Amino acid sequence: MGKSAKNRIPWTNSLYDAFTKEAILTDLEKKVLYSRVWEKDKWTIVSLALENHVSKSTINKCISSIRSKYEYLHSINPKEFPRND
Repeated sequence: MGKSAKNRIPWTNSLYDAFTKEAILTDLEKKVLYSRVWEKDKWTIVSLALENHVSKSTINKCISSIRSKYEYLHSINPKEFPRND
């Protein structure tokens, strides 16, 4: 079984800061990314949806958008945006 994206990316403070600067993230994407990276034991998709007053599918689309943006930045600069494949 494949690893999830949050386990494939070796998140550090510097990587997180670089990604949030390079990827043009919406406010919701920033909240979701922060909660999924730094508070992953605290938040589920359902609790994120309830907290942000959106549907579960909106959170899933947001996660997909974040993943796509990271994959794009990884394809351009794999040294700055690494993955643990």
